[in-house]
Amino acid sequence: MGTEAHGSSDGRRGVPGWVADLARRRRQASELRSAISLVGSAAADLGWGTRPDVRVLPDGRLWLDELETAVTAAEVYQAARHLVAAQLRAVAETTGRPVGEVAGPWLLTLHTNEAMVSLDLADDDLEDDALEDDAA
Repeated sequence: MGTEAHGSSDGRRGVPGWVADLARRRRQASELRSAISLVGSAAADLGWGTRPDVRVLPDGRLWLDELETAVTAAEVYQAARHLVAAQLRAVAETTGRPVGEVAGPWLLTLHTNEAMVSLDLADDDLEDDALEDDAA
């Protein structure tokens, strides 16, 4: 009944599909932990609950203090993607509209906001240049 490094007595561990499934489940668990932290942090930013401590570890992973676990930036990104997808799906289902009709205006708003911020940054750069010219 001993377990060897390459597999168990029933042979499951040596099967590539089992290993891939285990890796997928571990990734999903980490993404869920990241999502919990994202939602908790966002709620705290809006005045509900307490802001959890998040630190960057020397290897680049994030330490989620409230969950006592480390996650990668990729896991946080995937968790955020899944959260946004769930929001888009919920709005689309609730309104009876296709996802594109929900996501399109949202993206347009984000792109417009980005353009406005970029214009503000360009104006700030021009003001900085003018101040430097005045100082010279």
